[in-house]
Amino acid sequence: MNSTLLQLALLPLILKRNLQLSKNSLSNKNFCSSKFNEKDINKLIEIFIGILDGDGYFDIGIQKQYNKNLNNKPKSTIRIRLGINLMFKDKELLELLVDKLGAGKIDYSKSKNQYRLILYKTDILNTIYPYLKINNIEFLTYNRRKQFFLFKYIIENNIKHWENLNLEEIDNLFIKNNKKLNFHQIINLPYFYNWLIGFTIAEGSFHVKSNGRAHFSIVQSGLENYQVIKAIHYFIKGPLSLQHVIKPENFKVYRISFSSKIDLDIIIKFFENNQLLGLKKLQFDNWKSYIFSNNIIKHKAPNINLTKISNSLSTKNNCEISNNETSNR
Repeated sequence: MNSTLLQLALLPLILKRNLQLSKNSLSNKNFCSSKFNEKDINKLIEIFIGILDGDGYFDIGIQKQYNKNLNNKPKSTIRIRLGINLMFKDKELLELLVDKLGAGKIDYSKSKNQYRLILYKTDILNTIYPYLKINNIEFLTYNRRKQFFLFKYIIENNIKHWENLNLEEIDNLFIKNNKKLNFHQIINLPYFYNWLIGFTIAEGSFHVKSNGRAHFSIVQSGLENYQVIKAIHYFIKGPLSLQHVIKPENFKVYRISFSSKIDLDIIIKFFENNQLLGLKKLQFDNWKSYIFSNNIIKHKAPNINLTKISNSLSTKNNCEISNNETSNR
C-alpha cells in the first residue's frame, strides 16, 4: 500500500475517534472526590498504565532468604514488585492512586528527594493484572512490555523459585511473541486517551522558552519505542505528518515538540476534556494561562478543520513555565 492509500485508509479511523472525543471522555470531575464509580476506577487504571509506561518498572528478582542452616540452603523464591518514582511534590498523586486502587505502599527516598509507590505481587494480581487481561490492555513501551511478559510467564506457569526460571528462553519467547504495534494501531487503541494522560504525566513537558514561545514536548529513548513517539506526533499533527521522520538525538533519544497555534489549541482542548492529575495538572493550567494571557491563542478558537482535528487525539502534558526549555524528567 503506497503512502497516499495508507493515509486515506487511516483517516476515517482517526476522524471517527476525534468526533467522539467530547462524548467519550469523562467530565473534568475532581479525581480527589470520594464518589468514584467503576468507570472512574477503570479510567484511573488506564491512566496508571500510561504512567507506568513512562516512569514505572517491574522489579523481578531473587527474594532474600534467611536461613541459618548453611548445609540445607533452600531454593530462592521470586520477588515481584511494581514501582513508580515521582518527585516529592507529587506525593498527593501517589496517595490518590493508593486510595482509589485500594493497593500499594508509599515510601520516601531522602537521597533522591522522591516518593515511591510500590505494589507487591498480591496487589498486582488483585488490581492491575485482571483488568489488563479482561480488557486486552497492553503496555506500549518496550521495556515495560518485556518486564510484563516475564511477570505473566511466572504467574501463568506457576513458577515459585528463581532457579526454575530460564531467562534466556523467556527472552527468546518474548522476542518471538512481542506484538509490534504501528503508530496508527496505537492511536486507535480504545484506551489510548487515558494512556496518553498517564504517559504525559510521566514524560510530557509544558514549557516556555526564553523567547516567550510556548512549547509542549515529550521524550522517549530507544529505537524500539519509535512507533510510540510517532503515534503521539501523528495524533497531534494529523495526516499531513504521515511522511515525517522523527530523527533521534544522542543515544537514540526521540524528542517531539509542538509550538504552532493550531497544535497548542489541539493540546489544550484535549487536556481540558481529558484531565491530568497531580503536579502535571498544575503545570498544564499555568502553561495554558500563560498562552491565553499573552494572546498566543484565543480562549475560544474557531472550530478546526476535520482533517486537522485528528491531531486532537494526541496531546501531552507537563506545563513547565521556565525561562529556558527544560524537561520534567
